[in-house]
Amino acid sequence: MRIERILESRTLEKKNNLYKDFRNKIINSFYLERKIMMMRFGKTEQYQSRMQHIVFLVSCLESFLEELFKQAFENKLITLDKIYSEGIIKKYKIELKEIGIINKNKIKISEILADEISFQNIKNIFFLGDAVKIVQHFNTLSPPKEKFSLPKIDFKPLNSRKVILPKKEKLLTKHILDNFGLNHMLPKTEDSFISMISQIRLMIQLRHKIVHKAKLVKINEWESLTYTLAVSQFAFFIYESYKIELSENKNP
Repeated sequence: MRIERILESRTLEKKNNLYKDFRNKIINSFYLERKIMMMRFGKTEQYQSRMQHIVFLVSCLESFLEELFKQAFENKLITLDKIYSEGIIKKYKIELKEIGIINKNKIKISEILADEISFQNIKNIFFLGDAVKIVQHFNTLSPPKEKFSLPKIDFKPLNSRKVILPKKEKLLTKHILDNFGLNHMLPKTEDSFISMISQIRLMIQLRHKIVHKAKLVKINEWESLTYTLAVSQFAFFIYESYKIELSENKNP
């Protein structure tokens, strides 16, 4: 039942900064995938780890975009007319018994629409990107390259049994994604922006092979990093574009 999924999503999603919560999920998954690689597991185990990481990346992106869609709709950056004219949703059936549940739980139109739209569909992802004018804001959001520097982290073990503290390893993983993903490797040209979108498309296709075909996909280390950066960068662009549009909409 759709209503049950909508109510469940309310309890699963945090109500803090949407992008920050998304990024933290990505960091945790990427850290685990890197950990398995560094511990020199066999190739098959590493492939399995990367496959699970890809599945998680797509799920995180889908959940992130659903929440962003709800906010954009509620703030009138997306309209029902636009959704219909673009063919995103043409019709929606609600059973009579569901009307009472919708009213009782104060379910919003945005929640119903977000549950109906699949953000594993690249067309729908483009629709949301267009709604917040991600292409128009691209140059503004892509800053000059900043100087890279490693964080000052004390990696001395507390005792002889520990080589590196997990919290410090995760901090370094976060620093790598932040610096390479949002500074040094942030797309700065139209070609690099298109390449980022292409990586998103390929990642969604990979996820389909893994989940629906149960295939062992041999994902290399650099591919895993590329997909991780592409997802992080795209989420950054679309969220920052949303904030710009929201500000301009409130202060025309």
